[in-house]
Amino acid sequence: MNKQNVQNRQNFMGVPWFAIEILALLALLSIRLLLKANMAWNEVDVLPLARQYVDPNWIPQDWYLNQPPGYRILFQKIVGTLIVNWGFLTASIIGRLVSYSFIASGLVLIARKLGLNLLVLLLAVSLFTSPNEYRNFIGLVGLIPGNSIKWVGNLLIVLAIGLILASIKKRRFLPLSLLILAISLFLKANNGQWITTGIVAGEWLIGGLETKVFAYSFVLLAIGLMLRQRYPLMGFFLGLATSFHVLVGGYTFLSVLGWLFLKPKTRIANKRQLTSLLLLYLIGSTFAILPVLQQLFGSIPKSSLLPSYIYVFLALPFHLNPLSWDLHKWINLVVYLSILLLSIAIIWLIQHKGNFSQYYTARIALFEFTLITLIPFFFGLAIAPFDSQGLLLQYYPFRIADVILPLTSCLLFSCALQDIFSAIRFPWFLLLICIFLLHWIEIPQIVIMQNDFQALRFFPNEHQGIYPEWKEMTHWIRKYTPKDSIIVAPPTGLDNITFLTERRTIATWKQLAQTKTGIVQWYERLRDLSGNFRGVNHLRSFTKQLSDGYNRLTTKQARELMLKYQADYFLTHIEHRLDLPVAFRNQEFILYKKSPSN
Repeated sequence: MNKQNVQNRQNFMGVPWFAIEILALLALLSIRLLLKANMAWNEVDVLPLARQYVDPNWIPQDWYLNQPPGYRILFQKIVGTLIVNWGFLTASIIGRLVSYSFIASGLVLIARKLGLNLLVLLLAVSLFTSPNEYRNFIGLVGLIPGNSIKWVGNLLIVLAIGLILASIKKRRFLPLSLLILAISLFLKANNGQWITTGIVAGEWLIGGLETKVFAYSFVLLAIGLMLRQRYPLMGFFLGLATSFHVLVGGYTFLSVLGWLFLKPKTRIANKRQLTSLLLLYLIGSTFAILPVLQQLFGSIPKSSLLPSYIYVFLALPFHLNPLSWDLHKWINLVVYLSILLLSIAIIWLIQHKGNFSQYYTARIALFEFTLITLIPFFFGLAIAPFDSQGLLLQYYPFRIADVILPLTSCLLFSCALQDIFSAIRFPWFLLLICIFLLHWIEIPQIVIMQNDFQALRFFPNEHQGIYPEWKEMTHWIRKYTPKDSIIVAPPTGLDNITFLTERRTIATWKQLAQTKTGIVQWYERLRDLSGNFRGVNHLRSFTKQLSDGYNRLTTKQARELMLKYQADYFLTHIEHRLDLPVAFRNQEFILYKKSPSN
């Protein structure tokens, strides 16, 4: 390749190609995610915390909003300042855009080291963020309504087995047969909602604005630097990831150390680099050190249940308790682990057939790193039957692998795909396939994004799960109740009540405190709101128990609640009749006020 061709590859119309790749990936992520449910899901509790941290006079005596910031202090300072100056919606969009930019930069760094073409990288990321849409698309080939995906998957398995048998004597078709087998297995998985890029434990890497989105963006940048052996700078980014989210950064740092010591002679031969890595990690993780010490050595408050039990088995079993996971999640784990192994086998076969790739070492390194991230995952599975109090499970052993495994599986699968088409000398055909698939899956998202943008004129609305009756009720509360009012409200289903009413509440299921004392207080408040239910049966839906208990509260219990928490109002659904004065009602909700007898 002459100098002119190299220059053309590095620049396009005077713009560095690296920047073009980042912008293309940023556009892909933004079209799909940037305007999706702003101030919904986790943003409804995380962003109000950030505002309260910067503006303590917003709702000064609210129990949840004035919890200690813990490891979130850096995030709350930056994002809270944005919210105070620009409002929740603008802060959500700007914060997402910045975090997506970091994520795109990290993915491009990794992809360049893996040798992925830009279009193939876009396909890999699209597969990662929208796997079910690709399954539905492939299922259309079956032309059998309701069973098409299963039918096509079974057909591909039969075809793959046939090609494998044909390759026993000659390995000519073996890489292709393994590729078809990987595709057929992909059709067997089901990743659930779009926001959940994790495969088993409900984790996600990109979506709304919160601490772990920034943490994962720094993790991806660190992985890109790891593959380049830029260890000191990698350590600093891992430290930043830890400062934004202790567990995301901490588990990744331990995985990187495991990866380094896997081959110490080639990876840590320079002791000075290792020392610099550790020092810069400590500097970057400064904001996480104190919260970690407080969590590990803080006293456990007296309670009928341990904070760890409440956290693992009642609040977040879908993240932390493997015994509560559905069968399809276990299928996802097997499927993506199989795709990872098949992809690296294809890469190895093509490499050893004489089609040498300068990117082979980086691909093997990423594969090894992924396997190391699985160590805490399988450790968590092993201890789950014995950790009856959640003392170890509370530390999210499944978190990192739940997103790193599907991400690297998609990246290495795309590498294998690219290698196969290069080996048969039809790389242009793969580019056509990428263009077609991206056009089919992602172009419709532009129209959806336009609709989302137009809907922002009426923010907040149905896009945030806020329907007219609920919007009317919260508007009335914000306009006609005193600023220092306290409202007893349902513990589930109205997670955005604080953001919309700007009034103090008792507690909601979503407003889970992060300290041991806070978790116990949260549980006791939910018990009060639900008629003193115990909630120890974690085989039943915790949120349903909360909702049922609240809806069965009697007038006497409602009065006692209002008296205990010095509340002025009691909010419930219109069907919940109480002998209390009515402040406001609509077709869906009713707001009672404190009676003179209280």
